[in-house]
Amino acid sequence: MLVQIFMATVLLLATILIHGAAVMILFRMGRNVIAHMHRSRAYARLGISCFFVVGFVLAHVIEIMLWATAYRFAGELQSFEEATYFSAITYATIGYGDITLSREWRLASAIEGVNGILLFGWTTAFLFKVSELLWFSKSAQHPDLHQG
Repeated sequence: MLVQIFMATVLLLATILIHGAAVMILFRMGRNVIAHMHRSRAYARLGISCFFVVGFVLAHVIEIMLWATAYRFAGELQSFEEATYFSAITYATIGYGDITLSREWRLASAIEGVNGILLFGWTTAFLFKVSELLWFSKSAQHPDLHQG
């Protein structure tokens, strides 16, 4: 059980680093565009919003596949497709229960669920801020976008 908890903790930290990198990359790529979008048409702002959403979906897919790789490497699931499916429903805290892990690994899947909740929350907070700047900001300057 300790090996599984250790491995799950390593995966948790790895996905946090991946997500942090995604936040930094997306922020750096989008901050200048956002700073000048306040007078743009709604379709342009929608396009920028979609850029951020797609970027975060890609980050989540990478994180899910990292967990899936660990489950497959541990021999817990029969195929990578099955491991990816299990990881996705666990990460998203859907948990259908049609595929389960052994007793030794089920605590790791609970940690993955916590991981997914945290990273979806982080994504939501970031997208909320982007939406605020793109759709609800009245000022021409966004001082917080010029940092970092």
